[in-house]
Amino acid sequence: MRKFLACLLPGLILALASARADTLQLDAAKAVELALASPKQVEWATAKMMEAVAGKGAAFGAFLPQISATGTYTRLGTVSSFPMASPILGMLQFPVRDPAGNIIGYTDSISAITGYRFDTLKLGSADNMALTGTVQQTLFTWGKLINAYRIAGLSQEIQMQALIQARAQLRVDVTSGYYQALLARRTVEVMNDAFGQLRGHVGQVQSLYDNGMATKLDLMKATLGLQQMEAQVSQIENGAELATAALLNTLGLDPGTAVAFAEDLVPDSMVVELDSAQARALRDRPELKQLRDAVKMADLGVRIARTANLPNAFAQVNGSYKNPVGFSAGWGTDWNATAGISMPLFTGMSNYSKLKAAEARYRQARVTLAMVEDGVQLEVKAQALALNQEAKNAAYQKKNVEVAEAALGLAQARYENGLLTNLEYVDSQVALTQARVAYLNALANYQVAKARLQKAVGED
Repeated sequence: MRKFLACLLPGLILALASARADTLQLDAAKAVELALASPKQVEWATAKMMEAVAGKGAAFGAFLPQISATGTYTRLGTVSSFPMASPILGMLQFPVRDPAGNIIGYTDSISAITGYRFDTLKLGSADNMALTGTVQQTLFTWGKLINAYRIAGLSQEIQMQALIQARAQLRVDVTSGYYQALLARRTVEVMNDAFGQLRGHVGQVQSLYDNGMATKLDLMKATLGLQQMEAQVSQIENGAELATAALLNTLGLDPGTAVAFAEDLVPDSMVVELDSAQARALRDRPELKQLRDAVKMADLGVRIARTANLPNAFAQVNGSYKNPVGFSAGWGTDWNATAGISMPLFTGMSNYSKLKAAEARYRQARVTLAMVEDGVQLEVKAQALALNQEAKNAAYQKKNVEVAEAALGLAQARYENGLLTNLEYVDSQVALTQARVAYLNALANYQVAKARLQKAVGED
């Protein structure tokens, strides 16, 4: 037997060590870290931020020359032309006459026009091919391009703050899920402890009944209470498993992962100075930073709208390699350069309407910012009051637990001496269990309220 145990003991130690290594040791900070490391939790906000980064790059591209290349082939159904007559030259001898008009001889052969040939001169070719490169550079736009680039930069900053906001909300969600799961686990422990105490009480009632000191009714009531508590314990255990699975899902982990909670629900205290908390929230809340950037964007939109009717200057250079070139058959090069000014003369009052719309958006952005600032201050105050209330509630429930524990001790002694009924004893035990569960709830609610206050003040 000793040899058998000596061989078995190392294996048991190794198995226990392996099981502990496979169990995830989790506290609230670790849970937040795992959630933030999971890409699916903030993937959408990250993608939006990357979209804004790309938009800023596109806005910067408007400052640079725009280069394009085109290749064309054109077949003309009718080629422009006009008729042209060309003289026909020949060698002719002309007669020489005397004063009387008689031919006395002929001159030597000389070159002279003997007729005309009629042809058609084409002003082009039926087949036209060209490879063209174009470089265009905007020269002056009254600040439209620089303001558009600034808007793109502000849009990027807004999406960055949206990502920070998403991460802050995730912290609250994870913290709440963690303490709800921890609360469920600890509630199971309290209920199991109460179940053990009640089972001991049933044994005591059974002993008293066997000795004729308790009635059959007392024994039946005690047994029924034990069965009811057993059903409650089973229900609470199922709730704890679901709470843990929900937490693992939020963390992006396998729902079957074994979890050991590395911290407990303990009293905590956090001093909140309301004025400084509200001032910090107005400075650091990502929502407010987004709205301030939105106000700046709206102001830049007004500036762009005001310059819509002003002229824009540009320059353009084209280089071509084509066939034919002018009236010459075959491939050759050609180029041209253009500098110009474009200016809208009449747009049906659309630019004026766009300016009014931009001014209205600017006013809306400012009003929205002011309203949200008021809302943030109210939220911080509400969360601070909620945190203080949860702290008071936890202290109150702790005293209730102490009183209930003392009451159960007295009830146990009085029941053993026959001075208390079974129902009164069970009521004392239920009161203690309820007080313990309420105390755990208060501690968990305090931690959740603390996380919500930290988010409300813009803590990262």
